[in-house]
Amino acid sequence: KAKTPGKGIVKKVDPKKYVNDADFVVRIIDRQIEERKINIKGAPVIVAGGYGMGSKENFDLLFELADVLGAEVGASAVDAGMAEHGRQVGQTGVTVRPKLYIACGISGQIQHTAGMDQSSMIISINTDPDAPINKIADYAITGDVTEVIPKMIKQNSK
Repeated sequence: KAKTPGKGIVKKVDPKKYVNDADFVVRIIDRQIEERKINIKGAPVIVAGGYGMGSKENFDLLFELADVLGAEVGASAVDAGMAEHGRQVGQTGVTVRPKLYIACGISGQIQHTAGMDQSSMIISINTDPDAPINKIADYAITGDVTEVIPKMIKQNSK
């Protein structure tokens, strides 16, 4: 607060003398839309797929399951073109330690398990009951991923 209040003078100014309507127009020159970053390293739940998923189309089942579980999708089969490299778990990818890791159609070779064997709980889904992944899994489901995963999606969608 001023010790002695001053007396102001109000001047009316016409802004149209200084700027025109075109000065207020915004023109979009270019749009940069960035893809959502893949963050499997910090995900509490990971649904991962391997060669046993059979195809990139079957890999879509993993995204559906991940969606209903609030999970991230990981992979061991990125060189087969089923998933992008940012999802790779293992020696040539990232090491993860989620609370729940669901391994779908993953045999369990050391190159992959080295990146996920510290998960709190591991569930494997594989047609081979003797798959190496089953030795480290807390629960092993013997069955075809294309039959088991849709049932998991249905149960978790309720």
